[in-house]
Amino acid sequence: MKLRRLDDDANVDMILTAVIAGVMFAVAIPIIYSVVGGMDYTTTDTALGGVWNATTENWAGPSPATNASQSLLTNVGTFFTIGPIYLVVVAAVGIIAAVLLLRGR
Repeated sequence: MKLRRLDDDANVDMILTAVIAGVMFAVAIPIIYSVVGGMDYTTTDTALGGVWNATTENWAGPSPATNASQSLLTNVGTFFTIGPIYLVVVAAVGIIAAVLLLRGR
């Protein structure tokens, strides 16, 4: 009986993990886009001047901060696109395990 109680707790914890991750995504998306979008890249680009590209052995361009922010936004967008799959999988594992546990009783 004690083992079944631990299984019940684990199933609830899996579903709770998915809920917590969903809340974290909902909070993180506006914060990240607000911070990255609110930065002054013109001043930063002027201060940096340019980035040396060792492969081509020349300056990569006059706007390294702008280029970096565009790459960052692309990667963050990919993360937030794939992230909900994680939520679905974690919740599904918890629900399926709970159903199987109830079926075995």
